[in-house]
Amino acid sequence: MKPKIAIDIGTSYTKIYKSRSDVVLIEPTCIAIQNKNYKTPYAYGQEAYSLIGKTPENVEIIFPVNNTDIVDNKALVALISHFVKKVKTPFEVIKDALLTVECGSNREIIKKFENALIGAKIFNVCYAENPVLALLGVGEEISYETPSAVIDLGGGQTTICVLTKAGVISGASAEIGGNTLNKMIVKHVERELGLIISEHSAEVIKTQIASLNVDDETKTVINGKDILTGKQRVAQISANLIYPAVKEFFDKILNITNVIFSSLSSETIALLQKGGIYVTGGGVNVYGVDEYIGKALGIQTKIYPEAEIASIIGAGKLVESAELLDKLKLQV
Repeated sequence: MKPKIAIDIGTSYTKIYKSRSDVVLIEPTCIAIQNKNYKTPYAYGQEAYSLIGKTPENVEIIFPVNNTDIVDNKALVALISHFVKKVKTPFEVIKDALLTVECGSNREIIKKFENALIGAKIFNVCYAENPVLALLGVGEEISYETPSAVIDLGGGQTTICVLTKAGVISGASAEIGGNTLNKMIVKHVERELGLIISEHSAEVIKTQIASLNVDDETKTVINGKDILTGKQRVAQISANLIYPAVKEFFDKILNITNVIFSSLSSETIALLQKGGIYVTGGGVNVYGVDEYIGKALGIQTKIYPEAEIASIIGAGKLVESAELLDKLKLQV
């Protein structure tokens, strides 16, 4: 089996790599359903996401994946069917795919995604783990002798992993990701300004001004509901206002990373200090994340320019190389 496409189905975004084409799709993992009609959805992907807060009463915005688990299989099947149709030519048939999975995913979760892809008429599926793919995507050469390390900050989950070509030395996945930070920003803004904002607005704040520099005064304007009057109010939000929430989030990531590193031998730590650690995923967009993590861990931290798509780029390398695919695909 040689897959024609690689699919990365995340809590926030779905990405597709197509053989001999490159990354051909990056869209929110969401769908708009009208009157519970899954057969003819109201909108898909980016179009559905743009409708948040603006839909009629009979239209529901659904995010079918939450923290690496499927919460609405019908919605996911409809969404993947649409995405695959979108990337193929009119008479092309795509029945084989490589699916990215999180480190340590159990057979039950993998089977759920396999069934969703079968529902979308992709009948032959193989799998590879995101940390391995992320390292391949940033151009890291994974060897048997020298360990590589990655912190992959996803929307619903963060994976920290130390590995060699022989397998994972130490690693963990935690249900804390970009969406967690959004929730923390929502609570912090409510507490500090008495303003209730949506998670969508928190995403805008995070993307535009979130910073790990306590003195950063970058600002943006956001709309919300006054907690006392219940009326809409516009407020100016600064990076240093939300700094405590951003710092708390990354300190949680560092705590997990330190637990993983504490299980490593002194020789492995020495090699990591020489080679550094990669940070991939959407969380790298927070200003100063490389310096903050690097200083806390005492290890050079590397940010790849296209960190958000590192895993799907790595998956593409497997799609293009039967030899690499055979070496790195999961045996499930």
